[in-house]
Amino acid sequence: MDETKTRLLVEARHALCGLAERSGAERRTQAFIQEFLRAHTVLAVVDRGTWLYAKHDEGAAQTVVVRADHDAVPTEDGARHLCGHDGHTASLLGLACLLEGKRLGKNVILLFQHAEETGFGAPDCCELFSLEGLTPENTRMIGCHNIPGEPLGTVLLRRGTFACASCGVEIRLTGRPTHAAYPENGLNPTGAAARLALRLPLLAAEIGRKHDCMALATIVGMRTGERAFGVAASDGKLWVTVRAEKAAAFDELNELTDRAVRETAEAEGLEYSVARTEVFPATENDEALLNRLEACCVRYGLPYKYLDVPFRWSEDFGWYGKHVPACFFGVGAGPDTAPLHTAGYAYPDELAPITAELFLRFLDA
Repeated sequence: MDETKTRLLVEARHALCGLAERSGAERRTQAFIQEFLRAHTVLAVVDRGTWLYAKHDEGAAQTVVVRADHDAVPTEDGARHLCGHDGHTASLLGLACLLEGKRLGKNVILLFQHAEETGFGAPDCCELFSLEGLTPENTRMIGCHNIPGEPLGTVLLRRGTFACASCGVEIRLTGRPTHAAYPENGLNPTGAAARLALRLPLLAAEIGRKHDCMALATIVGMRTGERAFGVAASDGKLWVTVRAEKAAAFDELNELTDRAVRETAEAEGLEYSVARTEVFPATENDEALLNRLEACCVRYGLPYKYLDVPFRWSEDFGWYGKHVPACFFGVGAGPDTAPLHTAGYAYPDELAPITAELFLRFLDA
């Protein structure tokens, strides 16, 4: 990438960083993306309201979709780009510039996705496949995430699962209120909630051993009753994050969680409900695409390495793999870059041009 494009890309990344918006509210960010594409490329831009995409159409039989996310992390001080989605989007804008005048023998769609942090963005964007007639036979899809602590620009590959499946589980236990002086006349869910809080992590450990993989049930919050000393607790809530490396383990862990809640509640005569939110399927890599990416690294002398274990965090890119062959990889953000989702994190200026060129090399391979 020449100096002019590099400078343009760095400026775009800084602008995106200053526009940081929470998941589902990325209006200014999306306006900036569209303005940039129309000012610097001839790509056809399709605005879908909450998300958008741009098309490099060569009338070819095959299409590659390249995805980047653009929402920010919510903090007490407002939304901030503490996960590098500003850099991911800048990289895709850089690829858009690099595609100008290119003939690749394939069509390319640049997908700018909203709401990755909550897991709601990718399911919305899967509409792309029907809109553009994309099928497993004519489409391949790639995406990446910056990874602090790894050497700058090193491509991080993983066979099978790259990032784990996870979801939030909201458990409600409802008993019967009574005066605090007569607890025997009510039904207090506190004991049941506490027993579940102890039982669910042990269930996850059992599932992990059974499937020979990482499985976790992390208690993220619990509340029963109110600060009212004359009234015994009659309503309880337990919030759990369930995650697993393998889809089968994830499914079984969720099934056993439901069963544990039902058995615990029924044993004490409590009413109960279980709801799930922020569902992320496992991000699993297509073997042929992964081999193609490795071959691209070898061909162009790009540094790469394979990861021994998947990342425990989740990435909603996994939804795309349910529709078309897909591959997700990491790109090192440098050993001195602070961890993701921490106050000291900042996406390195040098990384967006590196990632844009990596995308182009993959497409041209």
